[in-house]
Amino acid sequence: MGLRIEYQRLRTDLGLYVPTADLIILRPRLSRSTERSVLAHEIQHHLLAHRRVSGAWSLRQERHANIRAAQWLVDPIRLRDVQRWSRDPAEWCVELGVTGDIMLAYLSAA
Repeated sequence: MGLRIEYQRLRTDLGLYVPTADLIILRPRLSRSTERSVLAHEIQHHLLAHRRVSGAWSLRQERHANIRAAQWLVDPIRLRDVQRWSRDPAEWCVELGVTGDIMLAYLSAA
């Protein structure tokens, strides 16, 4: 893919894709599921050739990156298995190792 990943302190974001440098910056010391979800999201920005924009285009890019990351991370068979014994979406996230944002994107795209 040609991407570099660096860990740096970020003010508000958990992760950031810098297209001009083929770089993903992640906040250090994230939980495993958060790092996995944020990294997948930022990789999708790269694969979708997103560039920094503002307004409605930014919201569309974020949603698109979340949906693609969710499709990549959430195993539908595993999710169905978990849903058989739990009705709690928070438990689904824990069992599948994803954040609530990623699970919500997956469910909304289904």
